[in-house]
Amino acid sequence: MSHTTIKDGIDCVISKDYFYKTESYYKLISKEISGKNKVFPSSNDVLDAYIVPVALTRAELAGIPILQWEISSGDVPNPSIVYSVNYFSDPSTYYIVKNREESRKISKHVTNCGKYPLCYQKVPENFEIANFSIFFGEVCTENENIKQIANKIYQTFKIPLINALFVIIDDKIFLSSISPVNVSKLSKEEKSMIEKTLLVD
Repeated sequence: MSHTTIKDGIDCVISKDYFYKTESYYKLISKEISGKNKVFPSSNDVLDAYIVPVALTRAELAGIPILQWEISSGDVPNPSIVYSVNYFSDPSTYYIVKNREESRKISKHVTNCGKYPLCYQKVPENFEIANFSIFFGEVCTENENIKQIANKIYQTFKIPLINALFVIIDDKIFLSSISPVNVSKLSKEEKSMIEKTLLVD
């Protein structure tokens, strides 16, 4: 299900996900074809956002600090964060590989025995992960760095509701991926923020 609201004269389609061929995706396409009003997000932006290497490349060009990534079809260095990159992959699913045995097992799984590539991000031993839902560039945290990055993510992709996975290394924050929102995992504060914004509009 999706919801349309108007902000600054722009039709904003709000959905927990905008995957290709979903109801939300077709709503965007329909609005773009009608040409009546400008619409956020664009169908191109949502396709880019859910492909980890493409999303990170666009984010880096926009000045957002990202976790460096590589493409592979085999083993990955340890430790690494691993995403699958194929037609059916969901960027909200990732794996943390900590040793050679896990590397072989996970690589085989996410590449479907070598049929598809994977994307990995080498991380140090002392990394931490933080997950936030971003709603029109706003995020429920007191961390000013994450607030600024969240706003830049919104300014870059213009996706009203999206999840961002950050990796924290020695107090520095890097974007690892952006993905659809799992509504069941929204905090009370995040749900309240969304409800308040929709009521104001």
